[in-house]
Amino acid sequence: MKTPISLLIALLFACVPLAAAASDSIDDAGMIQRLAACAACHGERGEGAPGAEYYPHLAAKPAGYLFAQMQGFRDGRRHYPQMVYLMRNWDDAWLARIAVFYAEQELVPPTHAASAPLQGQALARARQLVHDGDPASGQPACAACHGPTLAGMEPGIPALAGLPTDYLIAQLGGWLTGARHSLAPDCMAEVVGHLRDGDIRLVSTYLSGLPVAAEDRPAPAESWPLPLACGGTGHFDPQTGVTP
Repeated sequence: MKTPISLLIALLFACVPLAAAASDSIDDAGMIQRLAACAACHGERGEGAPGAEYYPHLAAKPAGYLFAQMQGFRDGRRHYPQMVYLMRNWDDAWLARIAVFYAEQELVPPTHAASAPLQGQALARARQLVHDGDPASGQPACAACHGPTLAGMEPGIPALAGLPTDYLIAQLGGWLTGARHSLAPDCMAEVVGHLRDGDIRLVSTYLSGLPVAAEDRPAPAESWPLPLACGGTGHFDPQTGVTP
């Protein structure tokens, strides 16, 4: 169930003035109060909201990744209207503070409805792309960047396992159509450009069905070499944000 736009707008107006008071001294209760608009779709601590089948969880994702996405909504690389409205007047220091708050939360295994499981050739193709890539087209595996368990890597590579299918389809489709952009060099645009027709749905369905446990947190930075140069995967400063 998607959150009514009227409720989101009301929450946004309620929370925007509070952001100006942000500082490192704000405790968890204060952050939860200031982030009530985020809770409507993502849960009080970013664990995911009940019935929100489209929206991703934020808890335990790398702070650098979360910062870059919020900055992207503010700066025009991402275009979801409610998020653009919320981020439009927030500075990097406050975005970094939000990112750190969610990154520090416990990972709660997702409870969204799973898509029908893949079978036969569809399953084999999805597994290949996720775990091995497609050498014939030069396509690196999802796991080559996001890790062998798809749990991501600090500071800027997110987990993929267990995200809602429709959310994954929308994001991969956004890179394919040019509606979504990452910090340069935009390695995801390059990766998605190698996919065949139908691959986005296969990969999204497969990733959505992978099990997620509370201990599946991102690996430490530089745990493995990346096959492509990717913006936003470098140092994250919790006071000022990411340096690509």
